[in-house]
Amino acid sequence: MSIYGDTAKRSISRQFDKYFAGVIKMVDVQSLTEQIRILVNQISVLVIMGLIGFIAGKTRYLPDNSGSVLSRTVIKLTAPLLIFTTLAGRNFTKDILINGMWIFLLAVVFIMFSFVVGHFAGKILKLEGATANVFKMHFMFGNVIYLAFPLLRSLYGDGILIYAVFYNLANDAVLWTLGIFLVNRHNKVSVKDNLKHLVNANTIAFATGLVIMLIKSNFKGFIDGIPYIYDIGGFIANAFTPIGEATVPLSMLFIGLILSETKISSTKDLLKRYPIFVLALFKLILIPCIALFVFSFVDFVEPLVKAVIILQLSMPCATIVPALAEQYGSDYRLATENVFITTILGIVTMPFVVYLLTLAG
Repeated sequence: MSIYGDTAKRSISRQFDKYFAGVIKMVDVQSLTEQIRILVNQISVLVIMGLIGFIAGKTRYLPDNSGSVLSRTVIKLTAPLLIFTTLAGRNFTKDILINGMWIFLLAVVFIMFSFVVGHFAGKILKLEGATANVFKMHFMFGNVIYLAFPLLRSLYGDGILIYAVFYNLANDAVLWTLGIFLVNRHNKVSVKDNLKHLVNANTIAFATGLVIMLIKSNFKGFIDGIPYIYDIGGFIANAFTPIGEATVPLSMLFIGLILSETKISSTKDLLKRYPIFVLALFKLILIPCIALFVFSFVDFVEPLVKAVIILQLSMPCATIVPALAEQYGSDYRLATENVFITTILGIVTMPFVVYLLTLAG
């Protein structure tokens, strides 16, 4: 049984038939087992990557400064290339761009709503300085590529990834602007100096990739007439893409290295980290549920748009944030523990959100 009904399914099918092969597959309750299997598989891969870093750190197999080197490699090299290739490699039609803008705008609204919730939650928990800023960042940013993309593909088919990319655009737009400002805010420098950090390899890659994507989408006929343009683009993509795809593995190795220095010897040590569990409750369950409730009153966007936003809001904390925190001298230990705990809890919470979507249909 479709979660959105035949009418919505036919409407979406008519709009996207010329772009996607077949009708986008809808989820039903009986498919939850398969979704859980996919989630467990993806999370298991992340955990194994982190475990390799953890063992390397515990045994001192890697030098003491390896975490710092890895974080800088991710922030200054692999992440910018991932952002650039993700954007520049896309070629959207005008209709898809219009629908995608709804996702982009609504995603920004809910990401900023998450920021506000994180701000007040941090105040109540009496978090300060770098710790409070990292806390707010992880309220906003989730693992929207490595975990969300496979889940969405399994639920709705490959065509849904077009929508997922637009949410990722919104996520990155806020991450490399407000996120960078937050992660550097604890440093006692002027607002002007803080704003200078907004111009970095990642924001440059984002802007450049976005421009190329828009040019490809609107001037395809002109581009087709340029000799060897696709051959050159192919060579560049073949060089940049593998490096960019190393972002997630290197981030998890970094997380494992930092976790190897974390001491949790008793239940008391774990209970001291109660802000992380507050974060997990809001990020993994409450905020997606609020979005689901709000969308129940919204009729001007497609059901798939709602599903993409709700599911991506429910993702565990972003793996890039610990590397950013280390790069800017922020609370990278808290960021690392946030990722680890919410990723483990996500095995249960993400299928639960999928189930809520089936009920809402």
